[in-house]
Amino acid sequence: MMKNSFCLKSDTFTITPSNMENLWEADWIIAFTKGEKEQLGTASFAGEKLLGTVPLNVELMPQYRNRGLGTEIIRMMVNWAFLHKNVFEVVSKVEHENDKGVNALQKAGFVFRGNEGKVETYSIIKSKTAWTGVYAVIGILVGLILGIVINSVWLGFAIGFGISLCIGAIMDGNALKYRESVTGKSQRSGRRFGK
Repeated sequence: MMKNSFCLKSDTFTITPSNMENLWEADWIIAFTKGEKEQLGTASFAGEKLLGTVPLNVELMPQYRNRGLGTEIIRMMVNWAFLHKNVFEVVSKVEHENDKGVNALQKAGFVFRGNEGKVETYSIIKSKTAWTGVYAVIGILVGLILGIVINSVWLGFAIGFGISLCIGAIMDGNALKYRESVTGKSQRSGRRFGK
């Protein structure tokens, strides 16, 4: 059996997958980094994954609840999920009476999306890409260098900046098209990601 060589770490705890072959269905074990060796709880992405959306379930042992650990655990798991190209939304369900669970989700950036009986649904959506801004900065630098070379700083700046804005807009447009193809949702019709 292969030893786990991957885990998410904070100063307080580690989150390690129990099965490296099935990261999206297996439980991830949450344990303290130092001192107490007892397991804090589990987290998982087990459940229905649909159109760029994955579920997140976090369960802490009763003795470790209400210590503020839930928000940090949720953020770490969401950040890991958003590293994957096809994941654009993380959804979590919590019972209406679980005020601490609701609070942890909201502190982690989750927004209320609806309820089914006594179960509330919260989700967080991955921010859109910002290639235009990145390329604008690169364009300014390249434009200034080009301007010095051609002995016209303003002309070089204008050329570099204009080309970089075009490249950034194309990159952002392609990312938006890909997101729409995965999620099946149009991002141009009013609902905006990242809000």
